[in-house]
Amino acid sequence: MNNTVRDEESNPVKTDAQNDETATKGRILLAEDDAAMRRLLEVVLKRAGYEVVAAEDGLQAMQAAGTQQFDLAVIDAIMPNLSGLELCRIFRANPMWQNMRLVMMSGMESESDCEADAHLLKSSRLQEELLETISGLLAASH
Repeated sequence: MNNTVRDEESNPVKTDAQNDETATKGRILLAEDDAAMRRLLEVVLKRAGYEVVAAEDGLQAMQAAGTQQFDLAVIDAIMPNLSGLELCRIFRANPMWQNMRLVMMSGMESESDCEADAHLLKSSRLQEELLETISGLLAASH
């Protein structure tokens, strides 16, 4: 049986079953104030199959989280307007975001006092570690 539906111009249109194959792995909110790092991580995450909304500071990230639902947030610890640490505390205190997983990134070795699900050091292995961490956290929550 052919699952392809043709539109008015006889072009193949994907059915729901076929669209499931190309569905994203999850929606990620990326909060990073460094433009180059934000763009790099956004590209890495999108190539890995995630839908990504990028914010340039904590305030913009909180506004995005208020209007859209995310499976996970990747948050830089130090940002202007609303730090990642403050953003993490806000997310953890609000029932609206209680199911969202949080990954805190920092250039410092010590873990923050935020109750994030994971803490990553910004290092040469950040991309690899971030993908592994996100995959593990999202798999555990489903």
